[in-house]
Amino acid sequence: MRFLLTLIPYLCITTGLVIRDAPSYVKIKGVSLLGSGCPAGSADVQVDATGSLFEATFSEYEVETGPGTRPVDWRKNCKLTLNMEFESGFQFTIVETDMIGFAEIPAGVDGQCTNTFSFTGNGAEHVDYKIALKGHYSGRFDLQSRPGIFSWSPCGGSTAILNMNTACNITPTQLPALIAARGSYQRQADSQVRC
Repeated sequence: MRFLLTLIPYLCITTGLVIRDAPSYVKIKGVSLLGSGCPAGSADVQVDATGSLFEATFSEYEVETGPGTRPVDWRKNCKLTLNMEFESGFQFTIVETDMIGFAEIPAGVDGQCTNTFSFTGNGAEHVDYKIALKGHYSGRFDLQSRPGIFSWSPCGGSTAILNMNTACNITPTQLPALIAARGSYQRQADSQVRC
C-alpha cells in the first residue's frame, strides 16, 4: 500500500501590505516521520530540486479489522514533521492536499481518515480535515484538505516547523474491513506577499 504526499508552501500577507518583491526561497530542509503507519524503513521520502515539493510513499499505512487482527491494526497514524526555511518577512501555509485511497467497509462499520495541520510555536492552533467512510462503502475515496485558509506559519522568523498528522481508524473491530491510503497531494495556485 502506498500513500503519497506533496506539500506546497503558499505565501501570505498578514498586514495588508502589497508585496513588491517575491521571496527568494521557501525550502523544505528536512523531514521526519513517526507513527504506526510509517515505522522505520517503511517510508520513501522525496523532496524536489527546488525544496518546495514533498512526496512520501508508505508501504505499511493500512488499517484492518476482523478476525485475526489486533488493536494495532485498527488504527494507524503518521506524523510528518517538515523543517522549513524561508526568507524573513514572509509566512506560508499549505494550499492543498489530496489523500486518495480505497476502502472496503461493511454495513454496521465506520471508517474515518483525518489530516491535522499545525505549526510549532502557534500553541494549540490546528486545522483538522476528515472523511467519514460509513458502511456499506466499497471504492475509492479522496480526503481533500485546504488548510491554507486557516493555518499559517508564525510571522517574524526565517524558519518554521510544519506538523501534519494523518490518522485512519475503523470501528467496531469485529467485522472484516480495510482502509488502504494511496494518494497524491498536489499544488494549486500560489501567491507571494509579505508579513
